[in-house]
Amino acid sequence: MRNSFSSAVVSIIVSKAYILLLGVGFTPVLVRLLGPVEYGRYALVLSVYSVVGIVLVSGTGDTVRKYISERSDAAWQAAIFGYVFRAVFFIGLLAATLFSLAAYTGLAASTFGPAFTSLFYVLAAYLVFNQLATHVLWTLMGLQLESRSEPLKVVKETLFVAFAITFVYHGYGVEGVLLGSIVSSAFTIVFGLAIVSRLLPVRQAFFSSGVDLPKRQILTYTASTIGFFLFLTSLYHVDVLLLQVWLSDEFVGYYKGALVIAEVLWFAPIAVQYALLQRVSHLWERGDIDAIEQQSQIVTRYVFLFTTLLVLGLAALAADFVPLYLGESFRPAITPLLLLLPGVLGFAVARPSLAINQARRSLRPLLVATGASSLINVLLNLLLIPGYGMIGAAIATSIGYGSLVVFQTAIARRMGYRPLAGIRWGATFVTIIVSATSIFLVSWTIDSSILSLVIVPPFGAIVFAVASIMTGAITSDDLEEIASATALPKTVERQLLELIERIPTRHE
Repeated sequence: MRNSFSSAVVSIIVSKAYILLLGVGFTPVLVRLLGPVEYGRYALVLSVYSVVGIVLVSGTGDTVRKYISERSDAAWQAAIFGYVFRAVFFIGLLAATLFSLAAYTGLAASTFGPAFTSLFYVLAAYLVFNQLATHVLWTLMGLQLESRSEPLKVVKETLFVAFAITFVYHGYGVEGVLLGSIVSSAFTIVFGLAIVSRLLPVRQAFFSSGVDLPKRQILTYTASTIGFFLFLTSLYHVDVLLLQVWLSDEFVGYYKGALVIAEVLWFAPIAVQYALLQRVSHLWERGDIDAIEQQSQIVTRYVFLFTTLLVLGLAALAADFVPLYLGESFRPAITPLLLLLPGVLGFAVARPSLAINQARRSLRPLLVATGASSLINVLLNLLLIPGYGMIGAAIATSIGYGSLVVFQTAIARRMGYRPLAGIRWGATFVTIIVSATSIFLVSWTIDSSILSLVIVPPFGAIVFAVASIMTGAITSDDLEEIASATALPKTVERQLLELIERIPTRHE
């Protein structure tokens, strides 16, 4: 049974939160077990894989999610699964062969050092297993079964941490970390395929399905998706790369610290983006623009309100939070963090439109719009970093992020839907002013940083929620939908809604 959009978003958020917390505990343990030299090698291996991963994972992953969700016909879905699976396996095998050749010929050793010969052999196997595991997980998402894919991701990451620590503890070093990932990926492939095989005729799909697929169109979509992710990824990395040219490592570290904190605000918008593509593809296929517009407006409104609350809270608490989280020496990161926040909000608001625009078979408008944002980001960073350092990088990147919502909304209107029309601008503006005033005043009156971090977030959330209801930025229908999506016990949900009904609104 397919999951609803709201339950899918909750599943993705929960799994991401768990994996994030798992990583927070895993990283310091791994650093201590490996030591600085071997951990540096591990970081380099991950960097190499992240570059290759854009081509290996991004294109095929979104392709299977998009096309498998276009129709509910099991034969079509099985044919898409099998066709993309064969492509995934071939691409992974090709990449693994290249890495093995780099190890065999001594290229890896001469480029990175002797220790990387064995690492590249293990990395070759890691590529194939990770590629296939990702394909299975993305297939479950394409079938709108996030209630299966997300727990499987949690199990995969938990097994990875357990096996990686075990292998490293027994002296296998960085190779042990990669082996841990291979074992967890193998588990994911086996159990994921078992789930998929209950829904689709998988064995038949591996060979010949008899379904006439638009293969050229699928390949074009895959290539376009890779281009899209290259543009999108450039928005994350260009500023840091250019800063390293003009500034010392110290200032790059400050800026990177600000980025890490700012990007945490995207955890909910990213979950929405992941859940949306496979729920809009069939609407594009049917040409149901009205349904697409309705979906886009509701989701964009929620993302805008929620991210605005987080941005206000972080802006008010930046001076308290940054030194406690990153250390007192990272106080210079506060200013670039504040400058990044408007762009972070814009990027968050653009994420639903990114998913909806990507759900079309033709990605040319999406590529043009995302490419324009990428170009603006590069040019502004080149212009501002030499004279203004990390402040210039923050301003340039914030504008680059923010331009996404402008360009994505523009092409959305050309396609026939208006994602921002669902935002109740007057009510939302009043909500923001009231909330910002209250949050900043309370933050400024508390001298203790720890006390401020304890009191301000819940206070700000309550003020923002009440103001949203009173102004009409959120209606009673919205609240009922949100409450049902959180899967609260019925008694708790009923009591919460009764409490909310006591709040006066502008219509009363």
